[in-house]
Amino acid sequence: MAGWQPARRWEHPSKESFWMSLTAAEREEIEDAAKSRTYGRGALLCEEGAHSDHVIVIRSGWAKVARHEDGHEQIVTVRGPGDIVGERAALTRRSRSASVTALGAVRGLVLRASDFQEWLRARPRVRSILEGQERERLVEDDEQLFGDDPAGVEHRLAYLLSELAFRRGEQTSAATTLSLPMSCRDMARWVDAKRKDVAQVLEDWCRDGVVSTAPRQVTVEDAQTLDERCRGPAEPAWSSLHCSILYTDVAGFSASCRNESDRREVRTVLYDVLQRAFEDSGVSWSSCYHEDRGDGVLVIVPPEIPTRAVADPLIAWLGVGLHRHNRRASPATGVRLRVVLHAGRVTWDEEGLSGDAIIHAARMLDAAPLRDALERTGADLAFMASDPVYTTAVRSDVGLLDAASFRMVDFEVKSSRISAWIYVPDRVGPPSTEPPQTAASGQPSGTHFHGTVHVDGDLVAGNKLINGT
Repeated sequence: MAGWQPARRWEHPSKESFWMSLTAAEREEIEDAAKSRTYGRGALLCEEGAHSDHVIVIRSGWAKVARHEDGHEQIVTVRGPGDIVGERAALTRRSRSASVTALGAVRGLVLRASDFQEWLRARPRVRSILEGQERERLVEDDEQLFGDDPAGVEHRLAYLLSELAFRRGEQTSAATTLSLPMSCRDMARWVDAKRKDVAQVLEDWCRDGVVSTAPRQVTVEDAQTLDERCRGPAEPAWSSLHCSILYTDVAGFSASCRNESDRREVRTVLYDVLQRAFEDSGVSWSSCYHEDRGDGVLVIVPPEIPTRAVADPLIAWLGVGLHRHNRRASPATGVRLRVVLHAGRVTWDEEGLSGDAIIHAARMLDAAPLRDALERTGADLAFMASDPVYTTAVRSDVGLLDAASFRMVDFEVKSSRISAWIYVPDRVGPPSTEPPQTAASGQPSGTHFHGTVHVDGDLVAGNKLINGT
């Protein structure tokens, strides 16, 4: 049969499935000639190297097409509803070049190879469809899409899943989705990557709402975003502009008391607490740029959001979220944070972020006074604001943060002399059961709030006067 080409590493799904390319009459003819068969997960539909004696039209379910070299499985593509498998070997009368294995329950129409060949000879239009689909599968763009760069794992997986979703997924006015019964191990064999790297990509996508996962299952929730990620991100509108920079780091992330499971939980908690603090403060998490740093997160807040909103009440709510978690967490899964806030010009490119403001924030985060403040107090959070941020966004504002509770520090990091302000929130605990004492002035002792008072569980925050102390 003309048009067959040598086997290649990856194959694309055809733009339209074989079944959907047929007329109603042609489909009826195949159904009359074929036998319906159901395959369980892991069952072989076709075996690599075996004699070709049948073809299968998949009516429901998914299967992987894989070749084996030196005992290693390379997944070439996946086939789903409407696709045909085994046709290449049947039409060329060669042994099968790959194995086809059910990823879950698969129902197919099975035709003898000789019957399919005879049926096809009388239908040149269908033969032409098969040749066209073969050319679509083997289009030569691997060099562009599947390079050797390890950082390209996300791009490769995004490309394969988004292309499959657009060609075989469910399209609605809201989104294009696809549910694939594929394990993380199979995903890694599909994209030529380590399983842990694929797991990290999927974890990040789940957090962003791009995909959802279950055991042996990945569902593409937003194919358009995947498509954008495989093509590489566009330069954000805030690049080269003055932005707020929030940088966090988990204290003791690599401590010996934590195992890998603990660290995964710590990372999950970190993102959950951060996102909730942003949303509770009226700052949209999705409108900000987030860069994962393993044991922390670098967040760029676009210039249209004022820095004072990132300082107050966000830092207060961040402290509340950490306390809620830590009072029930074990030492291995507790999260104590160093947090810094700076502002300045930030430049973005495909390799990441740059600019003096980013360097300044990183040096603040690594500063000994900030580390000492968190360690000495045993608090959930130690916060450092750069001098310009404190002056313009903290001292001049009236909110949940008490500017008088900040203390100024001067320090040197990597030959840079920096002035900043440190704030460590008071420990949040249950209300005191001691009766109020009378101050010498005759006024009741204790803390008196004025203006707006915010109550959240055990936390009571607001502008306050303290008498009798």
